[in-house]
Amino acid sequence: MEVAAYFDFAKGLLEKKYPREEAENLLFWIFEDTLLIKKAHIRLFSKELGELEITQVNNILERLLAGEPLQYIYGYAYFKDLVLAVSNAVLIPRPETEELVNWAEESLDADPSLVGVLDICTGSGCIALSLKKHYPNNKVSAIDVSESALKIAQKNANQLQLNVAFELGDILDPLGQEKLISHAAQVWLCNPPYIAEAEKQSMHENVLKYEPHLALFVPNNDPLLFYRIVSNCFMKNEYARFLFFEISEFQEESLKIMLNDLNIKYSFKKDLQSKTRMLRLSK
Repeated sequence: MEVAAYFDFAKGLLEKKYPREEAENLLFWIFEDTLLIKKAHIRLFSKELGELEITQVNNILERLLAGEPLQYIYGYAYFKDLVLAVSNAVLIPRPETEELVNWAEESLDADPSLVGVLDICTGSGCIALSLKKHYPNNKVSAIDVSESALKIAQKNANQLQLNVAFELGDILDPLGQEKLISHAAQVWLCNPPYIAEAEKQSMHENVLKYEPHLALFVPNNDPLLFYRIVSNCFMKNEYARFLFFEISEFQEESLKIMLNDLNIKYSFKKDLQSKTRMLRLSK
């Protein structure tokens, strides 16, 4: 089968499960990574695909149709200008997290005295590693409760030759909170678990079946658990000046109530989809 014809056939299969644009983008990635055919060349020339090539792509399509994210199939994901190893021990980096990093960079660019960064709930290390690459002279640290996640993060740091200090720690535990309270970083970023258990039924199966629930869900009776704990530690820390959170679009009003009780400066920011997905605390 010729390249263009097979592309259309495969797109038809994926559109049974994914929106058209997403199906196309997945196939562009597959064709470039597996078949070494760039997007612009798919309809540019006539080429017959061999049986082995079709079998390779068919195997990937089967896994996609079963709900497995392509990033886990290939074992890597893109984040800003980085290529990161990922597995089901870590969340797949999202575009809104890139926007959170961009917002933090505005503060770091505006004030050269901000030389320490702490990434809380680091996962794959995407936030910490992106900021270390952008600010090589800054000391960047990261903490996570999952040993498996930290292994992936350290692997990424080694591959990218970026020196980030990764540390195991549970911020729900008093010892973990003491680490935050005494930390010397001036800029904190945190993408915590924030999805209530009750919302599981409305989520896409490729998230539920494959991504780590430890990094996603919080108890129904305390959806602001991580925001409250990290914010309290931030308030008690003598060095920290900015705290950037990724948030759910549905949490703005409840977070305002929590923050007004803390009597701290804060601002929300919308993402490129015009959804309120970011929060900054400052002191």
